[in-house]
Amino acid sequence: MGAIIAEKPKAAAATKRETAGKPEAVKDAGSKSAPTELPATLYRTHVVECDKPENTFAFDFTADYLTMMAVLERSIAQQLNESCGITVLQYRMMLRLLAEGSLQTTVLARSLSVGLSTASMAVAKLADAGLVSRHEDARDMRTVALRLTRKGRAQVKRADQDVMAMMADYWRSLTPEQLQAALASSASAVQRHSAPRIEDGRQRMDTALVDTVIISRTLTGRALQAQGLTINDFRVMLALRLQDGTGTATETAQFLFLNSSDITPCLKNLEARGLITRHRSPKNRRVRIIELTAEGRRRTSELMPVVFDALHETCRSDDELIRIHISAARDLVARKRHQALF
Repeated sequence: MGAIIAEKPKAAAATKRETAGKPEAVKDAGSKSAPTELPATLYRTHVVECDKPENTFAFDFTADYLTMMAVLERSIAQQLNESCGITVLQYRMMLRLLAEGSLQTTVLARSLSVGLSTASMAVAKLADAGLVSRHEDARDMRTVALRLTRKGRAQVKRADQDVMAMMADYWRSLTPEQLQAALASSASAVQRHSAPRIEDGRQRMDTALVDTVIISRTLTGRALQAQGLTINDFRVMLALRLQDGTGTATETAQFLFLNSSDITPCLKNLEARGLITRHRSPKNRRVRIIELTAEGRRRTSELMPVVFDALHETCRSDDELIRIHISAARDLVARKRHQALF
């Protein structure tokens, strides 16, 4: 199967064009843009006023969208680890080196929005595996430039095949409308926050969607970190909110498609912040009940616009595209819940 590429959608109306299952190409749209204000959308109004009875569905679609991003990130990471023994960050680094030829670690860290220490550790592992080589920069002997080795280029090719197969499976699960919305948003996100991967003058969309997932997770994680929370902390709060404010660790983890051990640090952090309480069930002393406190309910509602804005910043979709993205998230979560039951 060749590279997955797609023609750049020109408007939301174009998203309904039928496809044969393989997206076409997106031409390079040029430089990134970063408007200072997010465009207003009706969905943000629903999120801001999520406590109104007519807007409580905002909790559902936010929870499902965050779940979709988490599921996609985990699937990409698992695929790369099992097939190539590399992380998503290392893959994205290798793609940058493939495009640029030679870069410094500081430039890689900045372009991928990660800390220098995180980037340095990832580069060290790539170098130890013989996938990248270090060279003194001819223009400045004090700096070290990184380049892909022949082994590294071969590894990128293998990783591409696995990522493309995984993305193709995901795309086949979408309706034509949802597929074109995903392509439009991926093209926008990569232009805004990353760097398009161009092959034969067209943008490669399988790796663009990988970038978009990571960009979305990064922006959301950064916004919640400023509030002293992780993405999974907030997802636990949302899960409890959608379960009438109460549940067990097992129920909450299952709702989020996580293991109970995955949410243990979340529960500790939320309890320390007074956002949840934990107590023994009167019916079964071995079971601990988790409940959102009044402060927890208030903070869940208060953080909804923060999370929405971080997600919206990824690609700045209009109301129609947001509607389609939400439908894709709801469908994906529904399929996973059906699989879990049967």
